[in-house]
Amino acid sequence: MSLRAIARQLGVSSTTVSLALRDSPRISTALTERIKKRARALGYVPNARLAEMMSEVRQAQPVAYRATIGLISLYPEERPWSQRPTFEHLKLVINGSRERAEQHGYKLEEFWVKRPGQTLERLRTILDARGIKGLLCLGSADPDEMFPEPLRKFAVVTHAASIPDRLHRVLSHFAADANLLLVELSRRGYHRPGLAMLGNGDRRTGFVYSAMMVGYHERKLSGTPLPILRAETWNEAEFSRWFDANRPDVIVLHQYPPYIAGVEAWLSKRRLRVPRDVGIALLDKNPDPARYSGICQNPWLMGAVALEMLIGRLMLRDFGPPDHPKVELVEGSWNEGATLRPGPPAGSV
Repeated sequence: MSLRAIARQLGVSSTTVSLALRDSPRISTALTERIKKRARALGYVPNARLAEMMSEVRQAQPVAYRATIGLISLYPEERPWSQRPTFEHLKLVINGSRERAEQHGYKLEEFWVKRPGQTLERLRTILDARGIKGLLCLGSADPDEMFPEPLRKFAVVTHAASIPDRLHRVLSHFAADANLLLVELSRRGYHRPGLAMLGNGDRRTGFVYSAMMVGYHERKLSGTPLPILRAETWNEAEFSRWFDANRPDVIVLHQYPPYIAGVEAWLSKRRLRVPRDVGIALLDKNPDPARYSGICQNPWLMGAVALEMLIGRLMLRDFGPPDHPKVELVEGSWNEGATLRPGPPAGSV
């Protein structure tokens, strides 16, 4: 009996089953016990060798140097997280992966894929000369950019949903995050959530946020979903038309700080008070957690989990494009903030 079969019967992911069987604190005690009970009933027997290897990967104490892992991205800049404010979260991804690498005896070394004058073949030669067999990729500015052919022979794990190749990857659990936000809005009595998001962001999240919003209206509100406003930059006239035509009681944003600031200024000009007259909830990219309610993702943990996955691929000698890509999802957490009206006390009807 495989983990996948157990997951199908319980209606959870294979990753959730795997975490529960090793008593991960990321899985609730109740769900862990339910998974273990079902696994015992189905006669599941773990792979002892694989369990031994992964236990070594996850040990808490630092070990002697093992190898170097290459850190790359497909962004045009050498360090986009230092040059583009919109990608500052990548610094946390790097910090998480670097700390986890050091715990297990690995060194993380940065390589600029698109260095002017450098060919991909030359970069592959450099990586081979350094004895590097694994690459942690931070994604691409273009969500449709493919992974470079000359680098496909390595063990590769990528971060987030850009790069549409079949790759092992770690990303935010967009569906769970959106569901958590929508449940909170419902609990607080909001009935007309309107989503304004980056068009590019919609593609980079696999259209999950927009799909969850449409499904929420159909399942919970029994009404026609409000049109989604997709915009790359703040445009007051465009936002005015959308708001006046749809009258959302809460504005759900997946946007960068300048756009969020534009919404705040527009509401103030209209003398609409937050949260008394209209709420604001963020799906991510929270510039001020003390101010804004919504979801806060965990890029540090995504970096650590990606590094763990890559070490596992190296130990299993899983080189080249995978036949069955593994995907790890990291859930965000609720941030209370001050831009939504309070809900009823927990446990109340």
